Amino acid sequence: MRTRSLKVIDMAVHEVATTTADQTIEACALQMRREHVGSLVVIDQDRKPVGMITDRDITIQAVALRADPSTTKVGDIMAKPVVTARTNEGMVMALARMREFGIRRLPIVDDSGVIVGVISNSNLIEELSELLGSLVRNIHSSKTREVALRSED
Repeated sequence: MRTRSLKVIDMAVHEVATTTADQTIEACALQMRREHVGSLVVIDQDRKPVGMITDRDITIQAVALRADPSTTKVGDIMAKPVVTARTNEGMVMALARMREFGIRRLPIVDDSGVIVGVISNSNLIEELSELLGSLVRNIHSSKTREVALRSED
């Protein structure tokens, strides 16, 4: 059995969908559609996260308030400041931060603050499911071993 890492960078999606604060929300929504994502990390010219924008932000902050999607900028409605995790951070710490700030996605940055990945609740659930599956298999194999050893008596 392989040993699983509990570092967020090992669970993260490394091809991060990004945009800039000066992009219109219309272009942002089209990008989300094209890339089949519900959020984008907003980055600056150095690829450092400065905010997050979700499909929900567009709905609640723009559509519901009748903002013009062709002129309203991502920077006008994005969530900021962005909450991030470092590459060497563990899953438990990342999960605690996500819970503390009420967020579902957490950009991962390297030591210089550049975006290198993003982790979501679904990534964490997938990882935890695999770990729980391993635990269940361990319980099953120990019971099987015990039955085999006791039946030899």
